[in-house]
Amino acid sequence: MNENKTNINWFPGHMVKAINDMKSSIKLVDVVCVVLDSRIPDSSKNNIIFDIAKDKPIILVFNKCDLADMNKLNKKIDEYNNKGYEVVLTNANLGQGINELLNKILEVGSNYKHSNKLSSEYKKVTPIYRVLISGIPNVGKSTIINKLAGKRTVNVGNKPGVTKSKQWIRIGKNIELLDTPGILWPKLDENDAGVKLAITGNIKEEILDIEELAFYLIKYLRQNEIYFNMLKLRYGITEDVSSCEDYEIFEKIGEKRGAYLKGATIDYNKTAKIILDEFKSGKIGKINLE
Repeated sequence: MNENKTNINWFPGHMVKAINDMKSSIKLVDVVCVVLDSRIPDSSKNNIIFDIAKDKPIILVFNKCDLADMNKLNKKIDEYNNKGYEVVLTNANLGQGINELLNKILEVGSNYKHSNKLSSEYKKVTPIYRVLISGIPNVGKSTIINKLAGKRTVNVGNKPGVTKSKQWIRIGKNIELLDTPGILWPKLDENDAGVKLAITGNIKEEILDIEELAFYLIKYLRQNEIYFNMLKLRYGITEDVSSCEDYEIFEKIGEKRGAYLKGATIDYNKTAKIILDEFKSGKIGKINLE
């Protein structure tokens, strides 16, 4: 992959503002929910958020778990549990795990409130738990909030960067959620984080060459026999391609899908879009990129 494509420095002004807003709001918050993409739990973990929220209890919300390889994800969950984090799995689009998240917010919020206010008078009062929902763009924060609220309270979309400003949303009688814009960090080239974020749809594909992304994905899947078999099954590749180059497998997929330009030339752009779209939707299989 070309060096100038993987060294991503993408930090729009609204993210700077979002970080400053989060710093000013954190003192008002009892609990922080950090939403991660279950397919890339490390690459979707923004340490800026953790630094801001370091004195608050944190719940890790592994969203899009329906698309994840649970064998890999469970190992990552054990790792975070051992570090003392509370973890909830969600598929926000279908509302799975939302009740568990709500109960976890109440549990963690109550523990935090009572650890700071131990008087018997305080315990008689129904407290208001203020919860900050944070994460990278397009990871599902707004969908989770809408499911918690039981109605559409914030805009959602399948493009990164839908939420542009912070807003408080009341949930029931005693929870207030603070929705914040998705926040990335200035440089995304460490451990190919930017590439993984683009492949999973958490940053815009246009930032990188989509053909390069598709080649990266094919190369990664070939390193795992189970994943590679998923790829071959999805595209009907029955011949032995173990000795083929990555681009040859890419072209084979283009052939199988009839992605041609005029004549017999493979349409690389169309083929790349097919591979990336079908990965993001889970049609190739349940796959983790780390």
